[in-house]
Amino acid sequence: MKQPYLRPVAWACAALIGLASTGLALAQKATVAGAKPQRAQLAAELAATLQACSYDGSPLAFSPPDLSKGGSSGKQVVAEIMRYTGLPANFVVVEGQVPNAAAVIMAGPDKVPRRVIAYNPAFMGEVIRATQANNWAPVSIMAHEIGHHLSGHTIVPGGSQPPIELESDKFSGFVLYKMGAPLKDAQNAIATLIPEADGQTHPGRRKRLAAIASGWIEACELQGGGAQCQGGKPVATAQAPVAPVPTAKPATQPAVAPVMAAPAAPAPVVATATAQVLPKADASALPSKGGQFVYDEFSVLDPAIRAQFEKQMYEHAQATGVEIVTLLVKDLGGKSAEDYAHAMMRQLRVGKLDVGNGAVLVVAPEQNQAAAVLGAGVRLDMGSHDKAAQLERWIKTAWPLCKKKSACGGWTENLMLAADHIRRDTRHSDWTIAYNTLGDIQKADAAENGKAVPPQDSKVWRKIVRLSGTVESLNPPPGNKAAWVNDVKVKNGQKAVLMRSSEGLTAMLYIDPRTESLMPGGKMEQGKTYTVIARASGLSWNPKDTQSLDLLSYSVAE
Repeated sequence: MKQPYLRPVAWACAALIGLASTGLALAQKATVAGAKPQRAQLAAELAATLQACSYDGSPLAFSPPDLSKGGSSGKQVVAEIMRYTGLPANFVVVEGQVPNAAAVIMAGPDKVPRRVIAYNPAFMGEVIRATQANNWAPVSIMAHEIGHHLSGHTIVPGGSQPPIELESDKFSGFVLYKMGAPLKDAQNAIATLIPEADGQTHPGRRKRLAAIASGWIEACELQGGGAQCQGGKPVATAQAPVAPVPTAKPATQPAVAPVMAAPAAPAPVVATATAQVLPKADASALPSKGGQFVYDEFSVLDPAIRAQFEKQMYEHAQATGVEIVTLLVKDLGGKSAEDYAHAMMRQLRVGKLDVGNGAVLVVAPEQNQAAAVLGAGVRLDMGSHDKAAQLERWIKTAWPLCKKKSACGGWTENLMLAADHIRRDTRHSDWTIAYNTLGDIQKADAAENGKAVPPQDSKVWRKIVRLSGTVESLNPPPGNKAAWVNDVKVKNGQKAVLMRSSEGLTAMLYIDPRTESLMPGGKMEQGKTYTVIARASGLSWNPKDTQSLDLLSYSVAE
């Protein structure tokens, strides 16, 4: 049967309109002499600058929705999807004047950037009709957009790009398996609506179907489905969330079924010690956001204790954004534990790379190896604490007993103490990007100069700033008052890099060599311009002074 015609519209794209965008700059200019901008004025300015991407790469004007409103049906579906991701939401859901659905970062009337999933209910109705009343189709679209936000794609320079679209497709397939969707239903929207030819920003149908299948099969194999995972149908029952998150129920049911009716969820599964299968650590593999904080390939960890720590790590991620993942691994695949941890941080997209708020702890008892790879931001908070040594001690003392009994019992809690230490040490830091230029944070510091502002009330103390600048020296000499180097930081192992910002201000960036391999900008070069995200370390009210910053990430400026 010929499918109904569906007009070519923007398809599930992640548009870059982030913190450094023109939209935010306009929002900031709208405030004159302390006066708040009018909502209508701000909306008009944002509408003129925010963009979404069509499936063929051509820009479309995006009319930003009122963030105080949103359709209940879309929120219900997203809440249902989130129950199966195992992760907290870092976005809000609204109805908007978008052609279909889009994951974006936009500034609201208060000028605070927010992650938003905007969707058009009319489009979702068309999707259901085009896919012959398949309710999984719109669910897969929303799961795709959720994947963009949870993976941090909307803060990647350049907006929609084929690799990140495939990542979100893989995430969609992964989640829909856990929700109980057959593979064919998880692929239905792409199979029906997407052209075969590749676009500039979005791959063609065949590649996207393969990405969904990859995520679906990976979710099945993670649950121990083995060879049955190739059959296209969920093995036994779909996986209920490890740490279910209660969602608010509407006071009354709508008289008419919502446009996006969520498929019925399977009955909750009682926690049991089930062996899991992690994906092979492969630098060429397509990443996909993981949905757990504890993985156990031996099925020896106590289910109740593990669930308790899953919940604790979930709540920490919800409150701070910091993600701490512990892996009990059978085989490192020929890698060292540290290399394996780096690979899995990338493949499972642990934390946000821009602010370095992820940590991966690997315990491989059969290879007698352990490692703790920390993002740059987490590394700052942890200082000199060596979690790898703590995990190695667990292998020596606990593993022989776990192996003998095929169960760890109370030793499960001992294993999780390393992750818990990281949780406690990262709970007070702010992980949002508060400033978009070095000049902005320097002026804010000058406004506090001479005032007794306690750290908890300061607008600049240890805040995060995004800036653009050119590297002037990779080895600045000490003793230069015009470009002062903190000897204590250097003696503690940090590398000093002198940068001149786009406004002409100087900044001394301090880089932890242990996190350099996580940076997307490759090896830093003198004379090259980078986009840098850093945490304030030592600011001066005087713009002629060198501002001190602890570097979290850098990428080559576009």
